[in-house]
Amino acid sequence: MKRIKIFFTLLILLLSNGAHALIELNGEYGLSTQKYGADRSDEIKATTFGGSIALYLFNLTAIELNYSQTETITSESNTIAIDSTYDLIAQENNVLVYSYGLGIRQAFASRKARFRPSISLGYARQFIKDSTTATFRNNTTGNIFDVSDTPSKLRDDSVFGSFNLELKLTRTISLRGSVKTIFKAFEFDRAQDNVRYTIGFSWFL
Repeated sequence: MKRIKIFFTLLILLLSNGAHALIELNGEYGLSTQKYGADRSDEIKATTFGGSIALYLFNLTAIELNYSQTETITSESNTIAIDSTYDLIAQENNVLVYSYGLGIRQAFASRKARFRPSISLGYARQFIKDSTTATFRNNTTGNIFDVSDTPSKLRDDSVFGSFNLELKLTRTISLRGSVKTIFKAFEFDRAQDNVRYTIGFSWFL
């Protein structure tokens, strides 16, 4: 909740400073589910949501402030014998990645165009939290219990980039699709390691 409050505080400041400029708000969401394993009992589920605000200083060029969060949960239910007494019967790994970004958005058509492509590029602060819970069974007593590790936390100075395409629906609202990447600063060969596809809406104020 704290990071969301910080984002909206910056949002209000940007709005107040740009009261006479063109402002675009974006909200987006993405969901993917993959089942695998011999009996399809294992699953990878990823949920992404985010938002951004763009303050247009020129006709097609804006300052962009954004927030994005992706949670990936991998659940596996394979039974693995630890010894003659205990079996590992399930594992769940939870990876939470969230970031704040500040950069430049460059549009390639005016807001009146039916289709409006744009790109964004800038600096981001990325945070990664990773935790795993394993479920064990005592074959002697039948008891089932969980063991969780200590969550790891990483923070990176990063670069974000995105390609966006908007389809105009009304004078102020557009349907928006995006392809995004975020990677550790100056490690450009890792840009393809973290690619996300989202869909959402765009509003002009």
